[in-house]
Amino acid sequence: KTGLVRSTLRFPSTTLWDQGGYFIALVSAYRLGLVSRLDAVARASMALRSLYNMPLNNGIFPNKAYNTETLEMTDYANKVVANGIGYSALDIMRLISGMVALEQAFPEVAAFSKSVRGKWPLHDLILHGRFYSTTTVGERSKGLRQEGRIGYEQYAARVAVHIGLDANLAMSFASILRWQAHDGIMIPGDRRLGSTHGIDPVTTSEPFILEALEYGWRPEARAVAMAVFAAQFKRFQTTGKLTSLSEDHIAGAPYFAYGGILVGERPFETVTPGRKVVNGKRSISTKASFGWWVLTNHDYGALLVQALEDLRTEHGWQAGLFETDLSPNTIVTLNTNAVVLQALHYKAFGPIIRDVHAHPAHSNSAGE
Repeated sequence: KTGLVRSTLRFPSTTLWDQGGYFIALVSAYRLGLVSRLDAVARASMALRSLYNMPLNNGIFPNKAYNTETLEMTDYANKVVANGIGYSALDIMRLISGMVALEQAFPEVAAFSKSVRGKWPLHDLILHGRFYSTTTVGERSKGLRQEGRIGYEQYAARVAVHIGLDANLAMSFASILRWQAHDGIMIPGDRRLGSTHGIDPVTTSEPFILEALEYGWRPEARAVAMAVFAAQFKRFQTTGKLTSLSEDHIAGAPYFAYGGILVGERPFETVTPGRKVVNGKRSISTKASFGWWVLTNHDYGALLVQALEDLRTEHGWQAGLFETDLSPNTIVTLNTNAVVLQALHYKAFGPIIRDVHAHPAHSNSAGE
């Protein structure tokens, strides 16, 4: 009915982050020969029409969540909320990245795609060089708040700069990066801790992987990303536990968790969005494993993917293996499978988006 895709297999709800992943997956699938151009363009066109027609939060920006069948604004439980629950600048930037991938791959939809994103005053998402979002409760907005921490902020800014927005401050790690010693190595973290900014930042694999898969390496981001990878490899060497951490949906409570390399100042914690510690739900992430495999050419990446080979189902890849007993996290999500597809695209063709701000050095070796 709408061309939008569910975030999880059996729940007709989606976020803009996931729809951005869908567009990137669609381009990847086309270039890998899995769908025809005719089918890909038809799918893209239907979804773009829905984005053009969907109701907006306060009439300005897309809401954080929608029912995929009705296009109604919802909360994260898929309950209809007439006024919406607010908007996320990071989710919108992920969607924009997917739209840019569509526009480059399928020029026949480019004009319409640009007209869709042209409806939204995207420059208003950035204030003093950083991203700001809002949460709506009932009839009232809780006001603007700065959104984005290490990795996520820089990824979103890479997208924003690509389309001409002034987000260079957010794209740089310089003002927010700190290093913390752990087990003989240095782990990158965010200076903006819970004690000063309300909630502890999480360093995790996903945003670093996404930036590289989509836009290629830039030296500053690559240095931080390789430290994130090295910390996980070091944990494996020290403990014997395969470590590949990301944000993931979970089959059962607490339903979603961040696998942290660093949470605030605490190494290797897994936490809920509210930062409740749920280390029993730490998992070896499918999407992170595929991402590190193709980006590093490191034997450890190949080992991770090999360990997950039984997670492929007829509906797609399951999210990962729980570390405690290596049982599968059986949930099948759009985000996991989108990242798997774009990782395979990267392995075959390189970054999915031609970046006008590309840097000359795009080596994939983690050993440098």
